[in-house]
Amino acid sequence: MDQLLQLFFKHKWSTFAKGEFSFANRPSWLFMILIAAALGAFIYFIYIRPGYRIQSGSRLALIALRASLLALIFLLLMRPVMVVPQVIPKSTTVAVLADDSRSMQLADEDNRPRIEAVKKLLSPADPLMMGLDEKFRVNLFGFSNSTGRIAEAKSLKAEGRSTDMAGALREAVNETSGNALSAIVVVSDGGSNTAKDLTAELRDLRARNIPVYTVGVGNPDRFKDAELTRITTPRRMLVGSAVSADLLLRSNGYPDSKVTVSVTEDDRALKTQQFDIKGNESQTVTMEFTPTSAGAHRYKFEIKPLDGETTVENNVQESLIEVRDNRPKILYIEGEPRWEYGKMRFSLAKNEKNVVLVSSLRSADGKFYRQGVESGSELTTGFPTTIEELFGYHGLIIGSIEASFFSYEQLKNIELFAARRGGGVLAIGGARSFDAGKYANSPVADLLPVYLNDQIEEPEMQVASNYQAMLTARGRTHPVTRLNEDRNLSAKAWSELPPITVPEVLSNSKPGATTVLEARSTNAPNRVVPLLVEQRYGRGRSMALTTNDTWRWRMEMESKNTSHETFWRQMLRHLVSTTPDQYEVTAERDVYLASEPINIRADINDKKFDAVTDAQVTAVVTKPSGVTAELPLNISYTGETSSYRNEFPTDELGLYRIEMTARRAGAVLGTASSTLLVTERTREFFDAAQNVEMLKRISAETGGKYYPLNQAAEMMDEITMLEGKNSERISKDLWDMPINFLLIVGLAGAEWFLRKRKGLS
Repeated sequence: MDQLLQLFFKHKWSTFAKGEFSFANRPSWLFMILIAAALGAFIYFIYIRPGYRIQSGSRLALIALRASLLALIFLLLMRPVMVVPQVIPKSTTVAVLADDSRSMQLADEDNRPRIEAVKKLLSPADPLMMGLDEKFRVNLFGFSNSTGRIAEAKSLKAEGRSTDMAGALREAVNETSGNALSAIVVVSDGGSNTAKDLTAELRDLRARNIPVYTVGVGNPDRFKDAELTRITTPRRMLVGSAVSADLLLRSNGYPDSKVTVSVTEDDRALKTQQFDIKGNESQTVTMEFTPTSAGAHRYKFEIKPLDGETTVENNVQESLIEVRDNRPKILYIEGEPRWEYGKMRFSLAKNEKNVVLVSSLRSADGKFYRQGVESGSELTTGFPTTIEELFGYHGLIIGSIEASFFSYEQLKNIELFAARRGGGVLAIGGARSFDAGKYANSPVADLLPVYLNDQIEEPEMQVASNYQAMLTARGRTHPVTRLNEDRNLSAKAWSELPPITVPEVLSNSKPGATTVLEARSTNAPNRVVPLLVEQRYGRGRSMALTTNDTWRWRMEMESKNTSHETFWRQMLRHLVSTTPDQYEVTAERDVYLASEPINIRADINDKKFDAVTDAQVTAVVTKPSGVTAELPLNISYTGETSSYRNEFPTDELGLYRIEMTARRAGAVLGTASSTLLVTERTREFFDAAQNVEMLKRISAETGGKYYPLNQAAEMMDEITMLEGKNSERISKDLWDMPINFLLIVGLAGAEWFLRKRKGLS
């Protein structure tokens, strides 16, 4: 398009976009009036006065053509020009930033590495650099995770482990302080994978009137890649629990295809699975496996390379999972003897060794049958009377017991158990649960993932044994519903379970809540109601199970079927899977890249889980080599929360162990430990296709322009016409544009043709 424009109009579009139209010859207004009068008289004596017998329409056309021709000739005689700014040679500076990160090693620029294309573009013999050297003082920089001046492009090595675009732009401005900086030229694939604020830098450049011109490197049309973009795994879990790992896969340049993903545990093969992925899209898939033992385990997920991939460096992701052998306590309060209570306890006593279920069953007014207690004084009134006692548990199950059994303070403590303590709360259906238990106006109603209704005098009760449990889309991959390692067999197992009762229909889930299981009426197949719903609440989670007889999954199935035991075992483990301890120390991520600083955070709480802010906290970091370093952690406030933080540099690859000790007045308050992984992997090869949108954004927000690599030389027409104190205004003639000659010939020819047809010539 630009070439066609230049063919007809002599100049490039930038001349017209940045210039002002004017005339080099400016006759007086009197002269122009006389010329106009003469033209009018000429046309009058040619076409009007003779009174040729032609139609008025044709006469008007002839007059318009002759008037246009004479007006055009007159305008050209006035010598039209475009007045444009032009930088005074060598009076100002341009900073050229060349991407020197590892992604520039990719060979998608005419089968050569991107870095080689950059070196050629920035060589002294290239038209772009020749033009820049002629007009500006040029400062050349290489940038990746850091930015530095370079003498020539040949010194670029493409070895940077990350790309700090914001830092590079800021450094270019700082390095040129004291000299007039006209513009910045960025030659890059558009990667920017640090946490620094690019928006703020672009806003500052716009305010300084420093445009950024970007040159995109890397051919998006030739980029073929299958990428393992992200994996999500739990940070900690109980030994024997199954891991549900969510993997985000991305395909570029391939049609719909199959990919094979393998996972290893500490370099030992664990599982391989095949997935169908759509071409040029991202999608999430789930892999499930069970860690082999307690301890900190390193897991590597890897996509088997596809034919013709531009890079396989992004086919691998790693995670670290701490598999713990501790015994979290769950309190189960039940208001009446019933089968659900007995069969749950029986199933867990037989199959669960890590979760401790402490139960309190009201057997009569003021009398409670307690199981799993550690002392005779525990739960003597049936339920903890103080917040400290309740917060000693990791999870809480509320059975069929009315809200009036609890004091208001106890109901509030239940809500705080999830919100502040971070515990898991499960409410089970029954004759005295939910609306039937009059919880609607209590703090527990805020906690639950379903809406309660205090306007219903008698809650809707259903006929027993007429609902079939069904998996939802989320339920198919939820850790609670995993009845078989093969999720297809697991779904089949759910469809074969006996029908159950839903004594009270709670049809409205809260925004943000997730329905894991639904129940379909066996009498009315179109009637589907929530069965298991969960939501995050504060630091913890809440769940609602609306049935009261999952025991049917045990009693009405053959003895070798363990679906009931598996369901409740996984339910209780999930309930406490994210419950924090009173003293916690973690790194902000499980996996760090080499040379990244580790961000350590410690949370110190009292028994009410209020933050302790006057402790002396230290962390001992043990490197993979066994070398230790002691690091003080300092109090830090974020909004209404507080924690103890510090950074620690990494200089070794492998597992790091953090051991934290909190003291106050010389006495030890508590200790905690955690692990993290430092890997040599780099972010450079993730999302490695040229980020055209990012480069266009940088240019648009600063007043510059984006150019593909093969059009980079065209930048000179834009960059030399920058307005400023170091520029002058010049005129570019328009009278000799080819379009003018074509218009003269066209107008004269059209008039001759029309006159010929009318017999006037």
